[in-house]
Amino acid sequence: MRHFDVLTDSELNTFFKYSPAEFNRDTERETLGLALGAALYTPGSRPDFGNKILSGQYRRGAFSGLATLIICLEDAVADSELPQAEANVIKELKLLERARTFQPEAGPALFLRIRNAAQLDKLIAAAGAALGVLTGIVFPKSRPENLPSFFAALDRASEAAGRKLFALPLLETREVLYSELRDQTLQEIHQILLAEVDRVLTVRVGATDFSSLYGLRRPAERTIYDVHVIRDGLTAILNRFGRAEDGFIVSGPVYEHFTSGQGNLLPSKPEQVLWQEVQLDALNGFKGKTCIHPSQIQIVNAGYIVSHESFEDASLIVSESFKRNGVLQSPKRNKMNEVKPHLSWAKKVLAQAEVYGVLNENYKPIDVLNYIGSTQLSNQL
Repeated sequence: MRHFDVLTDSELNTFFKYSPAEFNRDTERETLGLALGAALYTPGSRPDFGNKILSGQYRRGAFSGLATLIICLEDAVADSELPQAEANVIKELKLLERARTFQPEAGPALFLRIRNAAQLDKLIAAAGAALGVLTGIVFPKSRPENLPSFFAALDRASEAAGRKLFALPLLETREVLYSELRDQTLQEIHQILLAEVDRVLTVRVGATDFSSLYGLRRPAERTIYDVHVIRDGLTAILNRFGRAEDGFIVSGPVYEHFTSGQGNLLPSKPEQVLWQEVQLDALNGFKGKTCIHPSQIQIVNAGYIVSHESFEDASLIVSESFKRNGVLQSPKRNKMNEVKPHLSWAKKVLAQAEVYGVLNENYKPIDVLNYIGSTQLSNQL
């Protein structure tokens, strides 16, 4: 897999000084967690998702750029449809396992969002080795009380799969959001996850569930950061799990709005607001984002392309850290670079640059995004 693989080598050379690197589900944990980018949800009840993966449908057309697909058996499936959805997931996973043409390393990376540990054990018994087509399991509504059982079930799933499956804990409950419960809950969750950090691919957040606790739903023209009670909860999560020394990657909250038209990726208000929100996500320390429509994929991933100037600054800081501390003038002579306080930022930028690429001078991520959108539109005409 490689981000922006919809672009030809010539087009990549036009926009990028350093093109995005390839990755797969066996890539080192922190790099893979960063590379998940736009994670698209699909209901477990959706028929033929296995054949769509085998045919490459989830890697081209409207889905171009997709690196992460989450098959959901939780909120995306009505309680009355759960038995059929479970049977469908088992059938499709087995289809993928048997298919000689299926190459999990080619992507998208597959994850399964379950309801509880007991359900995962049920799927283990029914699907067995077919779980090996997955990269990991999403733990919904993670709390200190249920995380131990989730990880124990993950051990059993990994044994059945014949490979290490990653955990993607999802923070979305009242214990995490309510101010009087938040600090203690996040501290306890942090302690549990820190002990399992090598198996935690990303920590995810559930803005929709958070909003429901207050009977709120943001309109299309507002970012999640405009909803202050949710913003405060997200800030607390980043405060606990965004610390450089811990090695966690926190993925951004879903944006629920989209337009159904294809073509230019920023044609209307929802896509423009999503672009604003992705930039705020990145500014605050989120990496990647949950998506609910394929039109959001390239918008999210473009938000993490590294500018030429940031790459220059980061490279200088890291190289000088082996020699000395102190203050450096930036290559552009427009800012102060301090080796010690900016070093953790610089290391993160270089890791992000490897996955998402570095732009040529005088190009911005929006230029790449608009070009991809115009190309898709011309292909439809």
